[in-house]
Amino acid sequence: MDLMTGPLVWAQAPAAGVNPNSLAPLALRRWFAGLTLSSPQFIPSGHGLWAWLAGLGLLVLAAVLIQGPRAAVQQLFDVAGHVRLVRDGTRRVWRAGRLVAAAIAFTVISWTGAEAMIYSVDSGRADLLLLTRARGLGELALEQGILAGLTPLRDVAGLGDNLALLIVATIVVFRASIEPQGSGEPPGVGRVRARAGPGWTTLVWGIGALYILYRVVARAAGSVDLPLGGCLVVEAVLIPIAMLIADGFLLAWVLTELRQAGLETAGEERLDPLAALALLPGAALACAVALPARYLATFVFLAQAHLPTSIIATGLGDYIRWQLGWGLTDVQAVALVGVGLVGVVAWSRGRLGEALAGYRRLLAAEGAHLVVALAMAGIAAAVLAATAYAVVLLLPVQSWVLGAADSYAHFATLPVGLWTLAALVELAQRSLPTAARARPQTRAIYAQSTPRREEPAHEDALPPVEASAPTP
Repeated sequence: MDLMTGPLVWAQAPAAGVNPNSLAPLALRRWFAGLTLSSPQFIPSGHGLWAWLAGLGLLVLAAVLIQGPRAAVQQLFDVAGHVRLVRDGTRRVWRAGRLVAAAIAFTVISWTGAEAMIYSVDSGRADLLLLTRARGLGELALEQGILAGLTPLRDVAGLGDNLALLIVATIVVFRASIEPQGSGEPPGVGRVRARAGPGWTTLVWGIGALYILYRVVARAAGSVDLPLGGCLVVEAVLIPIAMLIADGFLLAWVLTELRQAGLETAGEERLDPLAALALLPGAALACAVALPARYLATFVFLAQAHLPTSIIATGLGDYIRWQLGWGLTDVQAVALVGVGLVGVVAWSRGRLGEALAGYRRLLAAEGAHLVVALAMAGIAAAVLAATAYAVVLLLPVQSWVLGAADSYAHFATLPVGLWTLAALVELAQRSLPTAARARPQTRAIYAQSTPRREEPAHEDALPPVEASAPTP
């Protein structure tokens, strides 16, 4: 499907001089192809910066309302606490060596393959010339960096776009679905752990296989950047749901690895896909909260192909043009208010109500720390992405330069995404309710004179318990 033939989306009366929406098709293609936000406006604009500040402002307001003004202000200026969060998040990522290695390896494979396919496509050169027609290289790099700061989790919450990783994950889940549960655990060792039911395993590998087939057919049909549609009405709903389930499982795997990396008793356990599946559907909700424009834009784009052209002049037509233009940026800015829910899911049993209640608890305990963490992540992503664009775009104009700039910007922001996710998991762990272990009756007198040791109440936060003979 050619985006330029969609009259419903882009039909509008041209303004005198330059059409301000002439970059909208390119911006939408870059978002669908690689989750790269881009300005749909021909001339440079500060819209992305104001949207980012507005999103953080809404999050500050939510923290103040739930946490209280005094506690929120104290946490905002808690420099030692922010330094400790940076240290703990970095340590958590460093200890998750298997996750980092897999993320880097599959990212290199995926983006190298994508670059090889568009290396000699002439449209890449035309896109770069269109972007730089009214922008200097510095302005373009700064604008792209700010927009990258709006989506610090784009490289970890949209892993379903990584076709190689999705294929491997689907095969792993399929194998887990046909193996007896618990057969790989050593005898004599027990651990209370949430397990996924067989329904989720079948759903995930089934949806994953169908989504892989859809991606292959779309590429064979020439729809490299845009979602393939126009054949059935129902695909406008089914494709976003398939994307959400695929992204949700892969995000659940990342959350599981980061959660285990923070435990003192965590070792190099074998990969357990059922532990990741146990976080569904909460992980799917986390993806919808972190990257709402990904699924909403797919739905709107596929649905508008089935609408009559008579709605161009109606309010619905105005909404479609906004949603597929600046709406991508605005929706992602509003998403900053709820992105902390992603870390809560790591310490949940995958239930939606539990995730929502846990996020309110997180805002009450660590709301201002969350604001500063997202601000630091946005600034780091903006600086690294802008630097990548500034360096790569110095090359002569070629068909592959814009794609290479986008790819290197994602390479640069991948560590930021992993750290942001680790910081969210760390804050969510700190907000967990605590409970005291039960003590034998014979030690009641001693317990009254000894301070009670508090430990996280969540079952996954407890160390493994080895089976042993009862103490007389």
